[in-house]
Amino acid sequence: MTNITSEVQADIRGQIQSQLQTADDELLPCFYAVTGSHQYGTDTTDSDIDVKGFHCADGSQYMLFDPPTSQRKFETSLQPSNTTIEVTSYELRKFGEMLLQCDFSIIELICGDIEVYSHDPQLLQGIEEILTKTLPAELPVRYLGMAESIYEREVVDSTPTTSAELKPYVYALRGCLAAEYVQTHDKVEPRLRPLAEHILTDQRQKQVAKFVTAIQADRPPDQPVLDDIKEIIEEKLEVLEATPFGETQRIEYKTALAEWMLEVRTQTDTR
Repeated sequence: MTNITSEVQADIRGQIQSQLQTADDELLPCFYAVTGSHQYGTDTTDSDIDVKGFHCADGSQYMLFDPPTSQRKFETSLQPSNTTIEVTSYELRKFGEMLLQCDFSIIELICGDIEVYSHDPQLLQGIEEILTKTLPAELPVRYLGMAESIYEREVVDSTPTTSAELKPYVYALRGCLAAEYVQTHDKVEPRLRPLAEHILTDQRQKQVAKFVTAIQADRPPDQPVLDDIKEIIEEKLEVLEATPFGETQRIEYKTALAEWMLEVRTQTDTR
């Protein structure tokens, strides 16, 4: 996982505040963290910095004709490096809905360690406790669904010739390994190399390391490495299984999320 320097974090915070707090409805930015290739450990020197998080609109807006927009997206750049930052900010209600669906990209934000903005660390304590209690939740279902879909659509018959064409391999591989990891450890791990180290044999760990090194060097890996990556994906999709929530679990999870969201509204004075 590439280190995001304190200077870059400060720039990102400034951009988030500028874009949201000066909006017509004066949205309150709450929590943001880096996702994408920087979080997975597959970034290159040219990689954009993808940031996701949530903000709060005044809750009273939901009682009016036009409720708050569910998400805001904006793109900017950091100087002098000219690095592109892409920010997606979800209104708390949308953020909660994505948590209810066990969206792994959102849960990884909360459980990850590249936070760039926090209105108040207390806001996350409740959701961290919920996730600790409910993991693995339906995360394996979501990870495997993503891995299988991408494998069948973009990996199985492909022959990558550029580094950009390796992205489907990254997503499918990471989905399989992350599904098994959360099942066996009751924790979330977004980084590709540590996932391989916890799940795969030594020889296959080396192949994954070569795969990641090739991506970071902006070149396709040798064909034997690519063949091994595809074989790992195929084997994991064949043997791994995942079970969705039962009705009681789903109700309990939804209730806990609703209570957390109300607490966030209270703490941010947007209830």
